[in-house]
Amino acid sequence: MAQQQFDLDKIRNTILLSHGGAGKTSLAEAILFATGAISRLGKVDEGTTTGDYDPDEVKRKISIKLSLLPCQWKDTKINIIDTPGYADFVGEVKAGMRVSEGAVIVVCAASGVEVGTEQVWGYCEDAKLPRLMFVNKLDRENADFLRTTEAIRGKFGNKCLPIQLAIGSHTSFQGVIDLINRKAYTGAPAKEGEIPANMQELVKTWREKLVEAVAETDDKLLEKYLQTGSLSEEELFFNLRQAVIQSKIFPVLSGSTFS
Repeated sequence: MAQQQFDLDKIRNTILLSHGGAGKTSLAEAILFATGAISRLGKVDEGTTTGDYDPDEVKRKISIKLSLLPCQWKDTKINIIDTPGYADFVGEVKAGMRVSEGAVIVVCAASGVEVGTEQVWGYCEDAKLPRLMFVNKLDRENADFLRTTEAIRGKFGNKCLPIQLAIGSHTSFQGVIDLINRKAYTGAPAKEGEIPANMQELVKTWREKLVEAVAETDDKLLEKYLQTGSLSEEELFFNLRQAVIQSKIFPVLSGSTFS
């Protein structure tokens, strides 16, 4: 069977970065599973992940070199570059960044912003690399999405904005709310539903911040927003994408690679 060929505009190189132990390799594994690249979900603790295949990585239960992990989403090939989180292996991180078009910085919802988080953010700033933040491990004890988000904004600025909110945490973690389409997604596999009543005001507050930030990236859009007080879902999505590419906004997402 012939291997599928992709045009250059349908290939994306995305690097995963974080402080050690935030869950990059587990996130990569979850992406591979969700896209159908693998049929069985491996675990770091069991030494069965696709990314950590080296005997030393399996033994230590950490990544010590970068891994290239291809998958396909719709009509696009995505090359995930999973990198080590420990400073001893920074050469692997910088090598991966040189061929990447964008970065996902993974942050543990229990530990928050750590030294390694700040380091990889600095690398992205130097490389002018578009990025988003993924707040991981929301099913862990002491996990708190809003606390972690505020820490991210306090450290890296208000251009870091949630486009999702977590529903619950630790043993009560249920799923996420998409602030763009204002829908909740709960369970595994995720099912679309309505926003919980006790989160309506929180969603309204953070969505308004997101809409304002997107509007401020374009003069014509800002003029419309000031006149009407709103943007359509299509306008919000399209202009958010442009703002991310131009590093004017850094989206913050939430979840758990094991839920």
